[in-house]
Amino acid sequence: MADHPARTDPPASHVTYADLEPVDHKYLLCGLADGGVTIYDTTLLRVDDYFFREVGSIKGGQRGTHKYPVDCVQWYPADAGLFSTSSRDKKVKIWDPNRMKLVDQFSIDCHVHHHQMSPVATKHSLLAVAGDSGEVILCDLRTGTSTHRLQGHEGAVKATHWSPRIQHLLLSSGQDHTVRMWDVRASRAFLMALDPDTHASEGHRKVSKRMKKVPQAHKSQVVSLSFTHDGLWILTFDCTGKLKLWDSSTGKKKDVNYGGFPHQCKRSVRMAVTPSMYPDLVFLPSKDQVCVLEIFTGHVVNVLERHFAPLYGVIYNPSTMHLYTFSSDHNFITWIPKRFGPKHWEESYTDEPGPNKRKRVTQDNWSSDEN
Repeated sequence: MADHPARTDPPASHVTYADLEPVDHKYLLCGLADGGVTIYDTTLLRVDDYFFREVGSIKGGQRGTHKYPVDCVQWYPADAGLFSTSSRDKKVKIWDPNRMKLVDQFSIDCHVHHHQMSPVATKHSLLAVAGDSGEVILCDLRTGTSTHRLQGHEGAVKATHWSPRIQHLLLSSGQDHTVRMWDVRASRAFLMALDPDTHASEGHRKVSKRMKKVPQAHKSQVVSLSFTHDGLWILTFDCTGKLKLWDSSTGKKKDVNYGGFPHQCKRSVRMAVTPSMYPDLVFLPSKDQVCVLEIFTGHVVNVLERHFAPLYGVIYNPSTMHLYTFSSDHNFITWIPKRFGPKHWEESYTDEPGPNKRKRVTQDNWSSDEN
């Protein structure tokens, strides 16, 4: 994919989680292992050494920072005026990026694995927190309080993900191998659990009181989940390397043979999907590699290799088509697409007819060759 991998200025501590500002796709927010955070401007790339320029930071150990490594960070979805961080110190913190000051925090009564705010909400300002207690804790940014809790998981909740299409629809995945869907407006918020045995004629199956056990989406712990950009499909990934695709309206599993992608990290990881691209792609952390796949066919477009230890996550920048990867090897790499001239495109479109023409152009465009 890259002519050369670019990097961020190496902070004092390595990156454990990251998020890209969703409006202009300009500022990269990085949570650090020492409990601090750093912000980089992705448009200010120093050409001589391929480092992003730091525009703000809070070093670990300073007042207000987390006591343990930052497990999750997120920009406020509407603008870059706020960002949030969470850690196993049982705190979710809200920050002002302009002053790099703490403005609010939520004290949670359990370890926090992940949190997320809805990207499309206009009628609520809820932050969904994945807790060790088996609950999804909903915190209201407007009131500064915890509104209510979504109960049902057996064991820790590992990740949460809001629908990019319906503002009150929330997903959660847990240590109990289940993926659950919630309607946060309702008093009985639980809608359904993703069930691999659901057939097309059945639609989605709600869990009744007679059912002894909630259906398991995977045979092992689910470490990552994501909606596609249109909110119509759900991708789930477990710690044994199984990736599955689901219809978000019915909960039915789509028969796509992705194969297996071994994964050595039991903590929550971040996958990335492309918005408004044909074909739709998913960038999947697999050990020390990034596997690039077509979502609806399972076709492996490419495998990106530069890291030396299991990856924590992948971020896709839709404005530049850059890819950001961060890993337990303490490296943060930016993958830059190759630039093709008119002659290359002419050859790509004339050499092979039909669908192979598209696949060839796509694969060349995401090549990991540095030359």
